[in-house]
Amino acid sequence: MSEYLPALIWSLSCFVCLFIAKRRQLRTTALRAILVVFLGPFAIPFVLAAKPGTIPQH
Repeated sequence: MSEYLPALIWSLSCFVCLFIAKRRQLRTTALRAILVVFLGPFAIPFVLAAKPGTIPQH
């Protein structure tokens, strides 16, 4: 079971990043998605440091 722990932490951090990005009204771009996938838990500070932008209304 302990070998699955890093994958679980990595997956949970992706959901945390997505939740923070939606709360701060950040647009999800391909670059941000790749950063989250590769950096995992270390991507949370990047999401917090990103400037909130306006979401275009359709």
